[in-house]
Amino acid sequence: MRSSFVVVAVVGVMLTACTPKKEAPADPAAAPATPATSAPAADPNAPAKDGEASITSPPTAVSGASINVTWTGPGNQGDYIDLVPRGFTNTSGEITYAYVRQTNGAVSLRAPTAPGDYDVRYVLDMGNNSPRAVKTVAPLTITAATATLQGPATAEAGQALEVQWTGPNGKGDYVDLVKAGVTATSGEITYAYTSAGNPAKIEAPSTAGDYEIRYVLEGPGGRVISAKSPLKVTTPKATLNAPDTAAKGKAFKVEWTGPKSSGDYVDLVHKGNTATSGESDYFYTTTASPGELTAPEAGEWEIRYVLEAPGGRAILASRALSVR
Repeated sequence: MRSSFVVVAVVGVMLTACTPKKEAPADPAAAPATPATSAPAADPNAPAKDGEASITSPPTAVSGASINVTWTGPGNQGDYIDLVPRGFTNTSGEITYAYVRQTNGAVSLRAPTAPGDYDVRYVLDMGNNSPRAVKTVAPLTITAATATLQGPATAEAGQALEVQWTGPNGKGDYVDLVKAGVTATSGEITYAYTSAGNPAKIEAPSTAGDYEIRYVLEGPGGRVISAKSPLKVTTPKATLNAPDTAAKGKAFKVEWTGPKSSGDYVDLVHKGNTATSGESDYFYTTTASPGELTAPEAGEWEIRYVLEAPGGRAILASRALSVR
């Protein structure tokens, strides 16, 4: 018996002709929680100290890029470099941060995904319930990252697709596929991380219709759609040729044609059954035509070609079988 499963992960796009994924790709670049109010000291016998601090960071960066920040300062166990909106004065609620401890005077931050003006800050944390203090600030302007996509404009359901992309290729960036007009950066039909290589390899969904392929930038502050490209999906053809009748418990041959996508199969179900699980017998189309099925108990049955693709299975062809 088979069991069901789900395949899941800017305007100016270049277009030549476009695990079960959960509800959204993992978020490896999400900002960590606000630093602890009183971080434990590396050496309990060495008290925290105050003092002058300085930071050096680039004045501009592209959204999602890595930013190298050098620093001097007290270097307490709880001290950290953070990134906040321009003029932000609180010492909690930062977009992202990195502790300075054991960094040898340099830390790396991930630029936020939203363009705009920000501040990079050295924040003193002496622990023991002492209030944090911003010791120094360096301004940072974030500009929008650019990306392009180049792939097919049309595809058959279940077809393997290769999508050439350009973009930041930051940690967690991905190319996804959604229904046309979807703006959410979760709930996509399928996806591939850009770290997996170029071109991105995805599969067309099982249902015909209008879709979009998108480059999604992952970083502090939330995901951003940096490029998108339309894709029209059509239903592929499949045929079945088999006897009209079969004897109970006997094997019979089924000739088939179809897209032969990864996971496609020919099954045998009770007449009128629309579910794509619980079949009496089946074979994958990875075997050459004809395949073989075994007739179940007497009654009226259907032989079907079932497409396996992102978004769910689809029945492409069926024919009747009487078992006697």
